[in-house]
Amino acid sequence: MKTDYAALGKQALERLGATCHRAQEVQREILFDILSKNKDTDFGRRYGFSEIKSAADFQKRVPLSEYDDYADDILKIVEGGKNILTAQDPVYFCISSGTTGDEKFIPVTGGDVEMQYLYDYALVFGAVREYYSDRDEGEIFGKIFQVGEFGKTFMDDGRIKGIRSGCVYLCADKFVGFDASDYCVPKELLFPESLEDQLYLKLRFALAERNLTAIHGVFINRVAGVMDYLLQNWDMLLGDMETGTIDEAVELSKTQRQHFTLMLPPDPERARELRAIPLDESLHGIIPKIWKKMKYILAIGGKSFPHFTEKMIEYAGEVPICHYAYAASECVFGVAEKMNVPDRYILFPEAVFFEFIPIKEPHKILMMWELKTGSKYEMIFTSRSGLYRYRLGDVVEVVGWFDEAPVVKYSYRINQAINIAGEKTNCEQLSMAVKRFSEITGAEVTGYCVCQDNSELIPRYLFYIECSDDNWSANAPFNADGNPTSNPAVNAISNTTGIAGEILEECMRNANFDYRSCESMNEIAPLKLAFLQRGSFRKYEKKLAGMGKPMGQNKLLHFLDTDEKKEFFAQQVLKKENSL
Repeated sequence: MKTDYAALGKQALERLGATCHRAQEVQREILFDILSKNKDTDFGRRYGFSEIKSAADFQKRVPLSEYDDYADDILKIVEGGKNILTAQDPVYFCISSGTTGDEKFIPVTGGDVEMQYLYDYALVFGAVREYYSDRDEGEIFGKIFQVGEFGKTFMDDGRIKGIRSGCVYLCADKFVGFDASDYCVPKELLFPESLEDQLYLKLRFALAERNLTAIHGVFINRVAGVMDYLLQNWDMLLGDMETGTIDEAVELSKTQRQHFTLMLPPDPERARELRAIPLDESLHGIIPKIWKKMKYILAIGGKSFPHFTEKMIEYAGEVPICHYAYAASECVFGVAEKMNVPDRYILFPEAVFFEFIPIKEPHKILMMWELKTGSKYEMIFTSRSGLYRYRLGDVVEVVGWFDEAPVVKYSYRINQAINIAGEKTNCEQLSMAVKRFSEITGAEVTGYCVCQDNSELIPRYLFYIECSDDNWSANAPFNADGNPTSNPAVNAISNTTGIAGEILEECMRNANFDYRSCESMNEIAPLKLAFLQRGSFRKYEKKLAGMGKPMGQNKLLHFLDTDEKKEFFAQQVLKKENSL
């Protein structure tokens, strides 16, 4: 290995510990460093940064903001303007989708990239080294399978743009040349010239690598999707490995096919090793069976991804999963408190200047050190990249402390909600309802999304649910008339809640009391439930990839907020009789 990952990780861990020990002081330093450096920018002069002497002054002078408040300034920056939001020119533009599906550009400065490198990239290796404290470093760090890709995309003037997770990689490659020798795929797959699905090729290289010690991804649904593809196409992949060919069903250009066929010579010995792995039994621990030296999996999971988190735990067996970062397109805010523990992130004091609005006391604004364990807060931040007192909309709950820094779990995003009559159902409540529906019915829900349906006199929620087995949604536990059949759990409650839609309805009532109240007042009609064909969410991902949308940090889609999304999922419904 060319990179000393243990030393890199140790340095990051030590810095995290030192700054969390003096979090209050670091937070004040961050604020005044940002104000001092940017006092002569257009934004700094507009709000009198040079006259701000305290955090209270800052809060009085600078209003809370959202993306639209920066639209004109960011347009000037995109067009080449300087000294507008920050004195330091942006080196990268994060691409984020707005609520209408339009692209938003988030400028990222070099100082911001440095923080992401330290805490989003380097710290992971420190956590892994700490987890395997009794092992030799050479045993822990080997080849890495990066399941995502960092497409080379640029603004009109040549500045880099892309997803947040690709920021460190793409900047490193542009400015110093990223060394991809520690990765199992060639550099042209890690940094493709165009954004397209190259999963087959990446898996061919990964399967051939016996010294693989890590799988890196962003969100756990993507990593699980890679494993699902591998298992579904096992015979094809191994057959091609054996003969050194690429199956004709794989969509590649003629040039790509010729190029990668030369790079993937026949390997019958490795194919025989892999064929000896039984796939007709439990898939528990299948990953370390395929890659015997596997040490960890990097992927953000937890309560927002319950099905995929459970699936990856099954696939991983004893291999730990690092749920490494709490981040958004705008910034990286937190790092996983421990290996193998989801939904617990240390808000590192160097990330941004934090402020918090208590959900139960929205007239207050608190500092990081004033938070209380067990309470929920809307998070506000001021970044090195020119977002000041920015309302991202994330609500977090404090679940503990790491010295002076709070440990939080993400709860929901305020602006991601269905709101027909004031009930404001957020993602956390939807997740609770679907999870309970799954428990009651025995359905293995792999994905769901929801939108407002105005087709009748009284509006209602329209749910689309995808299950792991088409037969479940098509036949069981409900027949063509929508009545319960042989599922004991459903039969046990059928006298009170009835068919699938009514079961989900009751789950929604229990997840959100305001929903129950609005329904009782006849302001919301009973919801409509439609089952999707298996693979619908994966099909939507492929559609986005075909449109050139970066997929490296694709999250699960839950809210259908554009006509395009609504039309797509309406076309994926299994059968008319399965819409209950």
